[in-house]
Amino acid sequence: MAQDKEAKKDCIFKALTGLMEQKDYKYITITDITRKAGVSRMTYYRTYSSKEDILVQHFRKISQQLLMEAKENLEQALCSFFTYFQKNEMLTKILSQADLMSLVVKCFSSFTDYIYIELHPGSLNTMWNRYAACYESGGLFSILIGWISEGAVESPQEMCKIVLNIMEGD
Repeated sequence: MAQDKEAKKDCIFKALTGLMEQKDYKYITITDITRKAGVSRMTYYRTYSSKEDILVQHFRKISQQLLMEAKENLEQALCSFFTYFQKNEMLTKILSQADLMSLVVKCFSSFTDYIYIELHPGSLNTMWNRYAACYESGGLFSILIGWISEGAVESPQEMCKIVLNIMEGD
């Protein structure tokens, strides 16, 4: 049952992102999404409250997976972050064009906060450091967007090293 629900969620996510390749996000309707996904509106509304919710749930899931990976190996998790967005280059571009990257940034906040804390232990206990964590999170996504816009020439491993050097202040 849970596997079926995950399959439907994946189908709905793919339907939305496929539609985003064809038309402007703001003009995509729930009817468009359910038709393309082959699910009923009832199925849709059992799982999501809005179009944004489709993206939020998807990216929070990816973020949680990366967070678990980061607790084992921070550098590998950061490489996985870049690998995910490289493999989904078109998605990254359409999210950026639709001005939805701020939503994605919010979804990844637990992951990016964890990176900051690991690189700067005990650092979120002051207002300055909390803002520094926000700054670095925004910087990470700006680098991601720039990298994708330039054709993702560098490997995810190279990007990981670049970001870690910047975040560590080297």
